[in-house]
Amino acid sequence: MDVNDLYDLLKFVVLYLAIGIVAAFIAVGLLVWFFKREKFNDLKKYGVGIVVGFAMTVLVVMAYIKSQCEEMQPMLFYPILATLIVAVVGAIAMLVCSLFSQKAFKISGLVTGLLLLGGFIATMVEMSIYYKDVKDYYPGANLVGMIVSAVVFMALLVIMWFVGDKRKVNDTRAIVYGAISIALSFALSYARLFKLPQGGSITFASLLPLMIYCCMFGTRRGLIVCTLYGVLQALQDPYIIHPMQFLLDYPLAFGLIGVSGIFMEKGVFKNHKVVAFLLGGVIAVVLRYACHVCSGVFAFADYADLEKYDTAIAYSMAYNSFAFVDMAIALVAGSALFASKSFSATMVASGDLNKPEQTEERLVEEELDDVDRQIIANQESHAETQASDNDAQDKSADEQDKQ
Repeated sequence: MDVNDLYDLLKFVVLYLAIGIVAAFIAVGLLVWFFKREKFNDLKKYGVGIVVGFAMTVLVVMAYIKSQCEEMQPMLFYPILATLIVAVVGAIAMLVCSLFSQKAFKISGLVTGLLLLGGFIATMVEMSIYYKDVKDYYPGANLVGMIVSAVVFMALLVIMWFVGDKRKVNDTRAIVYGAISIALSFALSYARLFKLPQGGSITFASLLPLMIYCCMFGTRRGLIVCTLYGVLQALQDPYIIHPMQFLLDYPLAFGLIGVSGIFMEKGVFKNHKVVAFLLGGVIAVVLRYACHVCSGVFAFADYADLEKYDTAIAYSMAYNSFAFVDMAIALVAGSALFASKSFSATMVASGDLNKPEQTEERLVEEELDDVDRQIIANQESHAETQASDNDAQDKSADEQDKQ
């Protein structure tokens, strides 16, 4: 058995393992709920550990096997992998630094961001070199169309960033939950129900963990996490012919899933979370679909079946309709979760939405380290003591005047 056959075999193994884990937890959860309800919280903790461990194992094993396949050239695979490793190591460093001071936390976040930017630039340069003769292999490719489309959707992503509420993006809890969401979605993406020949697949609600994260932590954090997930998808199932097409089909298409929590964040349909979730999901899938359609029209026009479809646009719109089916599965599963009052309450308690927005004074306070806080506390205590002494002296003076 060669490496490619092993990779295909493991896809089916992951699918059945994922289904088995879900079924086992449902069965055990029901038993514990009815007979040992006091142990249910412990079960949830164990469950999270097992699921995350499973997801990370799948991530590492499948990424390694993919690196041994011939489908992607090493000069393209390794820059993307290195960028993702920087993201993981940077997230861990930020979590560790958060144990010491907020200042160290922010510095580690800045360094991680700069390294990620460098990795992204290196990846784009490598792709530009490798695919410099794309017109020789894909005569129908429209470079201008790809560039304009990528710029437009990047601008849209930036606009959605500013539309999102201003919150602390580098919050420790948000980083932890973001890593878990990416791992879960990546593991579920191997549980494929159907795969298309030129890229794209219908999965077992693989986008649901990301969408729940967006609903819990807001649009800005959601855009970051979903964009990283899009880059990760380029490792799992690469179909790349040009850097701009890579942006359209991976970071941008999946990054715009981050808007799925916009209605939750803005408090629209506050008492109808299922409606807010569904509307956000619809907007997210339309934006993802638009990215894939533009990629199909400007990059893969040579694949268009013009005997069945009049234009490349019509073919691309039909081909990429798989995105709606994939999202529909996630929306159905998510609606069942959000219909549960206990799930909604847990999500609100664990997330960062529906909480008072931080004021400038609060933000300044959080930027102080422990020493600064102690100094300020001592100054305030001294000021209060001084004020109390002054009041006592004034009161004593008043009593003497009366006598």
